[in-house]
Amino acid sequence: MPSKRLSRREVYTSLAWELVIMAGTVMLAYYFEYTDTFSVHVQGFLCYDTMYTKPYLGPEDSSAVPPVLLYALVAGLPTLLVI
Repeated sequence: MPSKRLSRREVYTSLAWELVIMAGTVMLAYYFEYTDTFSVHVQGFLCYDTMYTKPYLGPEDSSAVPPVLLYALVAGLPTLLVI
C-alpha cells in the first residue's frame, strides 16, 4: 500500500496552524482565568457565630502547585512535543 509523503511546505503549514490553535487556546484560558468575564461566587460556611465562620479556600490557596506554573506546563509541553 503506497503512503503519501507530505512535502516540507505542507508540514510547516500544518505545524503553523497547530501552533496558532494552541496559542489561541492558551490565550482564551488566560483570559477567562485572570479577567472578570464570568463572576465567581465565593462560597464558604457562614453563620452568625464568628467562632465557626470559615472562608472557602479556593484551589489557588490550597494547591501545592501555583496556577501560573501549571498553565505554563500545560501550554509548553504540547508545544515542544509538536515541534
